[in-house]
Amino acid sequence: MRADDLIVGLDIGTTKICVVVGDIKKTVVNVIGVGQVIPGDGVKKGIIVDIDKTTQAILDAVEGAEKMADVAVQRVYVGISGSHINSINSQGIVAVKGSSREITNEDIDRAVENAKTAVAIPATQEIIHILPREFVVDEQKEINNPLGMVGSRLEAQVHIVTGAITAIQNIFKCCENADLKVEEIVLQPYASGMAALTEDERKLGVVLVDIGGGTTDLIIFQNGHVVHCYSSPVGGQYVTNDIAVGLKTSTAVAENLKIKYGVARADLVDERTNIEVPIAGGERTKTYQQKYLAEIIEPRMEEIFNGIKEQITRHVSLDVIPAGVVITGGCSLMNGCVELAEEILGLPVRCGYPIAVAGLKEKVQSPEFATVIGLITYGAQNQRVEIPESGYWSGIVNRIKVFLRGIFTD
Repeated sequence: MRADDLIVGLDIGTTKICVVVGDIKKTVVNVIGVGQVIPGDGVKKGIIVDIDKTTQAILDAVEGAEKMADVAVQRVYVGISGSHINSINSQGIVAVKGSSREITNEDIDRAVENAKTAVAIPATQEIIHILPREFVVDEQKEINNPLGMVGSRLEAQVHIVTGAITAIQNIFKCCENADLKVEEIVLQPYASGMAALTEDERKLGVVLVDIGGGTTDLIIFQNGHVVHCYSSPVGGQYVTNDIAVGLKTSTAVAENLKIKYGVARADLVDERTNIEVPIAGGERTKTYQQKYLAEIIEPRMEEIFNGIKEQITRHVSLDVIPAGVVITGGCSLMNGCVELAEEILGLPVRCGYPIAVAGLKEKVQSPEFATVIGLITYGAQNQRVEIPESGYWSGIVNRIKVFLRGIFTD
């Protein structure tokens, strides 16, 4: 297998940095290398706060993936999240040029550019994605690809995602220090959706929630397109800290307890089950009921899911999400997480595993790897399109064509 055929995803998370090397066979991600390390305190709440520590963690993760895949990693698709992420829906309208009134690439280009300039982007923010929602030709709506259609007016409805310039630049800086070329920055929940959602779910209406260590990211799909995304600075680390304080133990022990014995709903725990907890600063242990641990975890998980509910009801409606909620990230594996989410949201909820994976499947078949697998899928779709030399917006139009050809097809 040639190195040029491979695609590499880099997930820079608060509690883990993960590199996966793979290629796409038909619509399946064939994984040949995986590297994963703990970044220490180089990343907080999804944002890089220490260049040197994060760079070293990336190098270590890349080395692990390279050894497993027996290839040299040079280019990566990188995920981004954090409370600095903003998104807004916009529209651009143009008159169709030409005597035949046939819509051309230039018309699409102008409509998308008008949609971008119709909203004020803060000077501290940079556009990450311009995602198409639909096109309208004259009064005909719900058009996916207007190219070649005849009309006098073209409207592009898009979803624009932006992020803090400094956060984006620090990602590039760490990758540059690690001798990696960043092919593209990709919104993490968007990538997770590419790995864990079905096409039918996206068309019906679905919410993907990625509960990571430092953030909880959310993205809402309707009619196959993104209508809202959001990132909260509250994630699994808050649960860990609550446990450490409540049980008077170290954060390392608290993290282990969360993974081994954590339950998101206290009423699901047998009161007769006990756990031994090492006391911070000593060699002694103390016995607690597992239910007491769950009673520490449940309020924080309720906070997370109540925040998700608020976002859904503010931007769409619970009634237009028939496919329900799909949860990814490490916290999604906690016992009782799905049940608590269903209770609070009033929607069907499932745990989101990467759907189409082959090769070293056993190493990535977990909701924790949804983002990095989705990055490979995203990269494969974008590498199939040659971007011409005619400027940035022609690149945007070509990217839109990728989405219109079925970037989410299973």
